[in-house]
Amino acid sequence: MNDYLSKFEALLVQLTDDERDEVVEFYREYLLDASIDNYDDCVAELGLPKQLARKVLADYSIRFNENLSANTSKRQKSQANVRTIWLIVLALLSTPITIPALIAILAVFFAIAVSAFAVIIAVGAILVAVTLLAFAMLTAGIGVFGQSLWVALFYLGSGLAIIGAELLIMPLFIWLISLIIQGIAKIVQNLYHRFVKKNRAERGGRHHAKDN
Repeated sequence: MNDYLSKFEALLVQLTDDERDEVVEFYREYLLDASIDNYDDCVAELGLPKQLARKVLADYSIRFNENLSANTSKRQKSQANVRTIWLIVLALLSTPITIPALIAILAVFFAIAVSAFAVIIAVGAILVAVTLLAFAMLTAGIGVFGQSLWVALFYLGSGLAIIGAELLIMPLFIWLISLIIQGIAKIVQNLYHRFVKKNRAERGGRHHAKDN
């Protein structure tokens, strides 16, 4: 048991010391109460240390996101969502599930990745194209400045107007990225709750995640 818990604890580096101690103590007490001491018996009861650790980290990350305050910035929320997505993916991939379920999960991940990538690339390409157009107009304005003042002012004004519009639209682009990340996080959380069930220790009425 001690060997199992040592390996398990070593994989919980992303938790705080208090959280890690709480989790390890929870499972230590469970194994002691169940009179499970052999490493193989621990694996049979709770899964491999890596599997259990990934589940714990995913659970804590989901709980952390749920407890984010309204004052949390969009950037911090996006970072938390990305972290949650990654931990849930690891937990799902390490969970013993049937082949059809695994295929379904991978298909959903692939569809999400392709869709998100396509949207981001499309919007990014538009921004790059518009930026190049703005600089082309600024360059043209400077080039004809000595020949025609009004034409030069037109090009320069148009170029600056485009850049100004981009600066105004940029927050919308950032919001769109944040919204996509949030949507992906919700989808993977639903998959997680659908395919990753509580282990026997959790079903016993005790839970390792703190309620804030």
